[in-house]
Amino acid sequence: MKNIIIFTIITIGALIICSCEIDNYQAPNLTLKGVVVDVITGEPIQTRQPDGIRVRLLQDGYENPTPLDFWVKPDGTFQNTRLFAGTYEVSVIDGPFEESSVAPVIVDLNANKTIQFEVAPFARISDVTISGSGGTITAKYRISGTSGTRDILKSVLFCHTGNIVHEQTRGLISSSANDLSTLTENEISSTIFTDEISDLETGKTYYVRVGVLSDNPLNRYNYSSIVKIDL
Repeated sequence: MKNIIIFTIITIGALIICSCEIDNYQAPNLTLKGVVVDVITGEPIQTRQPDGIRVRLLQDGYENPTPLDFWVKPDGTFQNTRLFAGTYEVSVIDGPFEESSVAPVIVDLNANKTIQFEVAPFARISDVTISGSGGTITAKYRISGTSGTRDILKSVLFCHTGNIVHEQTRGLISSSANDLSTLTENEISSTIFTDEISDLETGKTYYVRVGVLSDNPLNRYNYSSIVKIDL
């Protein structure tokens, strides 16, 4: 029995030593970061996180590589700080833009890298002004289509007491939606839209942005930048 116990201890020790040798690899420590921008204006594509824009990495050298996905931040930037060295095909998918307008980027990641994607958004929101007075927040803005193939369905003003603001934020406060589905592209682009959210509590801070929904299978919104309003 004593010999069996000694043998067992030696065996376990050997396995521990072997496992330490096998797992003694350098941890992933390279960074890939970048931004998704409007191909015309150069401005970052505003989005939501998660379910806004997905970055997909496929590592070269594998027959069927497993996709490595992560989300773009609400301001259109992205960053992954724990990648192994290697060659990657990098794509941005599932966002509020025409994917046919975006080519994958091949990245030889042997040092920290920064890349940029230029995309054609479903809709472009411009000339945005957002202000607050008393218990009311008011937004003025313009909308234009970019592809000519997607109907612009509606626009709406969103606000929240937290800085995470999108159409599914819990506790979201929104204006009445503008039904744009019956308007022509020229009618939409020639209109200055004005939206209001009233009866808000004064003395509080709100985070506000405009959202525009176009006809797309994932119901992704195009957004304006988030603006902080103190009432």
